[in-house]
Amino acid sequence: MKIPYSRERTPPIPVLKARIFSPLKNEYAELTLHVDTGFDGGVLIPFDLYEELKLTLVEEPYPARGVFPSGLAIELYVAVTDVEINGLRLTAHVYSSPLILKKLAGREILNKLILTLNGPKEELELLIP
Repeated sequence: MKIPYSRERTPPIPVLKARIFSPLKNEYAELTLHVDTGFDGGVLIPFDLYEELKLTLVEEPYPARGVFPSGLAIELYVAVTDVEINGLRLTAHVYSSPLILKKLAGREILNKLILTLNGPKEELELLIP
């Protein structure tokens, strides 16, 4: 499957469509996630969405730490839930903080997929293993 890069940023950025499931399993949010190989975690989402999905019900007991490019370190809430990308359903860590506005797919998710970034064509090719 070939997915065009998003043009909402300059330069254009590779994206993945995903469903993030609530622990209640009958609720989910459909998101477009920016592919970020510099993010170690699974998925990063805004805090209002984290609360809306009731991820606070399945939070890990110890918060994680995130570091902004500026060097500012913050505490991150972290929960484990199901994430679906192109029909492949995985269990992954979802991170958030009231200071977070971005939606990212990090290496915990990306390492479970086969991705080819074609910069000149501005498209991501996704293969499900």
